[in-house]
Amino acid sequence: LDIRKKELGVSHEDVALSYYNMGCVLHLQVKYEEAMERLHQALDIQLKVPGNRHQDVANTYDEMGDVRTKQNQHTKARVMYQEALDIYLDLRGEGHRDVLDLQKKMAESLELQGQHKE
Repeated sequence: LDIRKKELGVSHEDVALSYYNMGCVLHLQVKYEEAMERLHQALDIQLKVPGNRHQDVANTYDEMGDVRTKQNQHTKARVMYQEALDIYLDLRGEGHRDVLDLQKKMAESLELQGQHKE
């Protein structure tokens, strides 16, 4: 990461990818707060890149939603999932696997909170 930041600059998309990958690993290691920090760092860079309605941004929101779900923060998870869903819909349209997967995650999150009607 330090090499990428030095060579490419702190706002380069490859630096964001490094933060994203670190966040994913930390998520798997059940280090949720550290994972969210890295994912936020990735997102901050990704949102500055022109065309921020991009696959990478959606993936980061999706991963953030997964971390929040593991933390039983379902309302926050759904906000992240909705951000990802909006981008996936723009990029892929209804019926795409990514869209369906996110809709399923959102429904599961509501169910875990006992909000079956939403």
